[in-house]
Amino acid sequence: MFTIIKACLSLVGVVTLISGFAFLGAFSAAAVVVPPGGLVATPSGKDLQLSFPTTVTNYYGVQVCPDLSQPWTNVQAGLQGYGLIKTVTMSNALAAGKGFYRTVLQPKPTQLLLSQSAAFAILGYWCGGITEEVYATGFDPTNGFPTGNVYLRTSCSTGKAGSPPSIHTASVAVIWDFAGNVISTNIPATGMPANPMFIATDGFNDILYNAGANAYLIVPIPAAPTGVTVVQSGDQFQISWTPNGVNSNAITSSTLTATPVNSTNSVLTTTVTGPVTNGIITTLQPATTYQITVVSATLGGPGPASAPISVTTAPATVPPSAPAGVTANWSNLNPTATNDTLVANWQPANPGNSPVDQYLITITGSDGAGTFPQTVSGTTLSTYFNVDFIPNWSVTVQAHNAAGWGPVSSTYNLGGL
Repeated sequence: MFTIIKACLSLVGVVTLISGFAFLGAFSAAAVVVPPGGLVATPSGKDLQLSFPTTVTNYYGVQVCPDLSQPWTNVQAGLQGYGLIKTVTMSNALAAGKGFYRTVLQPKPTQLLLSQSAAFAILGYWCGGITEEVYATGFDPTNGFPTGNVYLRTSCSTGKAGSPPSIHTASVAVIWDFAGNVISTNIPATGMPANPMFIATDGFNDILYNAGANAYLIVPIPAAPTGVTVVQSGDQFQISWTPNGVNSNAITSSTLTATPVNSTNSVLTTTVTGPVTNGIITTLQPATTYQITVVSATLGGPGPASAPISVTTAPATVPPSAPAGVTANWSNLNPTATNDTLVANWQPANPGNSPVDQYLITITGSDGAGTFPQTVSGTTLSTYFNVDFIPNWSVTVQAHNAAGWGPVSSTYNLGGL
């Protein structure tokens, strides 16, 4: 008996088993392209062989559920496509009676390991390299991070002809974060389990599984962030948001973008690392409308952008502060000429409520040699003058933005040499 499932299951292929022997592959109209083609089931004793076409670079998983009213469970993960037909065997699947299977696209798995330096610190030997067998064991009940056991081994020559090598082994329990970094290690006093067929999924759809003596972690791509708020402070946007559709600890970075609307001003971006939920975009232009979006990323990749929020910056009303940290020094000295180099440096001014667009640097000679001004861009914090080093020189710096010139800095005096 054949049964066709007519269900709207996005990005999946479906096969149903009725009474343990009837099956047929089918796709909803919305999912005829991904995965391409159909899912085919072939019985083999009490086992079921699932075959499906793949595309290069894609990774696939197989899920099962007893009926379509219940959640899907991962039974295979991290199956790489290579552009060929992929076949996986579901052991004793036909003995379970009625059931539903589907394939899903997954992000690229991340292999969980110890570094060789950490392995050496635990094992105490490194003879041409340390081999690692890694077995995932679950998600830590306290912090939710992936856990596993690592078995270390290295073989060292004894230096004696005909003598067998000296084998050194150790085992260690490990906790990783959702970026695949080791958080902690603990050398257990008793033996540790090693299940090469282990697979588990947490409440955020993070998948932890073993393939032979290797452990892998799959972290889903996050959904669009929600709850985005934007507050202007000076020439900056202070932005906050709420992660969505993913474990917040799995966020590896978030990119904030401010796109000017009907303006030739530059698009502004900032990327913050880790599972933070706030960031700053700087150098805002005054009286400009920006569309603000946030994109979060995990090991699985970047998710979609948040719904754009339009914010119009205030008109420029506050000029910059006086630059601090003004210093000067001599360079390229030439006692017989008047083209010695005076180098002036300063720290950036507080920009007020629009970016600093230029600095005015003024030097004055103590012997009446004159006053020499020079302007540079608002991103420049150093400049030079070709003058005679014989008199003493005073140096001041002043910042400008769309609201006008700010106050002059304190004077720095540079003696002649």
